Amino acid sequence: MRTTLGGEAVQGTVDSVTYTPKKGNLIAKVALDEPGPDGQSALAVAVEDLDEID
Repeated sequence: MRTTLGGEAVQGTVDSVTYTPKKGNLIAKVALDEPGPDGQSALAVAVEDLDEID
């Protein structure tokens, strides 16, 4: 999948998805293929903000 981190495009793999019942959101934990701009190796992002890679 692809998303943005700090305004830069990043790619990674979804490790897990969590439902937040209070707000009704699906949040994905994403392991990045390469470290992000600030060196992080994973991030949490709303599922609707993910783009599939063909």
